[in-house]
Order: sequence, then C-alpha cells, then structure tokens
Amino acid sequence: MAFWTYNGLKFGIKSVKFPKENDFYDGFISSIKINERKCLNLTKKDNERERKCRECELVCPTKAINLSNLSGEEEIKECAPLKVIDAERCIFCGLCIDVCIDVNGSGGIGAISYAAGLDFNIRPRNYTADKKIFKKSLFVKHIDTGSCGACESEINALNNPYYNMHRLGIFITPSPRFADVLLATGTFTERMKEVFLNVLDNIPKPRFIVLAGSCAIFGGIFENETAKGAEDSNLLALLDNENVIMLPHCPPNPFEILNVLLLIKNGGLK
Repeated sequence: MAFWTYNGLKFGIKSVKFPKENDFYDGFISSIKINERKCLNLTKKDNERERKCRECELVCPTKAINLSNLSGEEEIKECAPLKVIDAERCIFCGLCIDVCIDVNGSGGIGAISYAAGLDFNIRPRNYTADKKIFKKSLFVKHIDTGSCGACESEINALNNPYYNMHRLGIFITPSPRFADVLLATGTFTERMKEVFLNVLDNIPKPRFIVLAGSCAIFGGIFENETAKGAEDSNLLALLDNENVIMLPHCPPNPFEILNVLLLIKNGGLK
C-alpha cells in the first residue's frame, strides 16, 4: 500500500488522449468498406453488365449488404458508396470479409475489408437541440431493454482509467431527472418498452436518445416479430419527435460510444 503513490508517479497517466489524439489500441477497427475495383460482382460481357458473385450478400446474417447498389459504371470507384453496406444493420461479424477472401483468392486481401477511424455514418434524426447546451458537462442515463450484455460491457469500460470519460465531463447518472442523454441498449422486449417510456418521460428536454448497438436499432441477430428494436411500430411514432442517434455494430466499442457522446456534448452533430 505504501508504494501506490510511488508507482502512480512512476508509470504516469495511462488514460488515452482521445479526442486530442486518435490513440486507438492496436487492431482497432470501426467500419467495413468495399473496393469496387476488386469486387467480382460485376463483370462485363457483350457490352453488358452481368451479375456474378453475391457470396457476401448471401452470407450476411442481417441483410446489411445490397450489391445492387454498386455503381456498375465504366469508371469503377475505389470505394463503394455507403448505401452498399447499411451501417445501421451491420453487426461487424466479419463473415463477408472471410467469404470474399475465399472467393477472390487474392492472397488474403478481398474486395471487402475492415477500416479504422470514427468517420462512419452517424445520422441524427430530428436534430433540433441548441448546439451549446451541453458544453460543460453531459449526464447519461443508461437503460438495458433486453440485451446479451455485450454493449453493457463496453459502456462499463468507459468508467475505467484507460478511457476515463469523467475527464471529458461525461458522467453516468442513476436518475433520469438529471440526465441529458438516454443511452438505450437491447431489443426493446415487451416488458421493457413501458419501462423505457417511463424513463424517457422523466428526462427533461432538450434531450438526446442514443440507440447503441444493432439490437436497439432493429433487433440485431435476435430480430423477429417481438424483437424489432426501435423499428417497433409503437416506438417509431414517439422517436420521430426526438433527437435520436443510431450507433451501430454488435457491440459498438468504447471509442465509438465516447465519440458520439462527445459530439452531443460539444455540438458537433450536423
């Protein structure tokens, strides 16, 4: 115990410098991209485009890939448009990357690959809040509406010394009355919908709702008639009148969660 202070001074601050620096851990990935030049989906035959390979589209468990949205133009682009891969439905399983490598046979590099950075498509809905209202601090109320626990594990990591979200003025609050943001995870099970609505009613406006993870957005791998996430008909009408942000992946990593909360706090959303 007597050496704690000495060891602390010796090893220094271990927290990441993000967002001042993108000091991500080794192997950090945050999105998937398609290189149209390597894609075998379109081949030219008799001056017409013919569909050839759809393996990635078939293997996707959430139907996040739609190859019909590829350009098919003479001047094929290096990177396919975002509409080819629906970021909100992508669970980051990597099956498309594996099958593309097998089909392409290009020495471990296929048309689909992972990408780093936090510039993936974050789309706020009905963004009407004042950009400066949360500038000094941001209080977040988390609610689990029925999940496997993966998203909660990533959220809990934000409290440890490595990410240390408190240094940025972001805090988790147990009371919805003190919250600025409602961070929702899970598939919105029948018994949790009423709880979610009750918590939301107790959060003062202006407020934000962050749907974290694929389950909260559309049901994820559990998607069925009773697990549709925020696409449930009873929730769609309500969320149409709220500031809602979709944060995809299964689960979103701590850097992605922290990035969204910082965008809300600093007024960086568009």
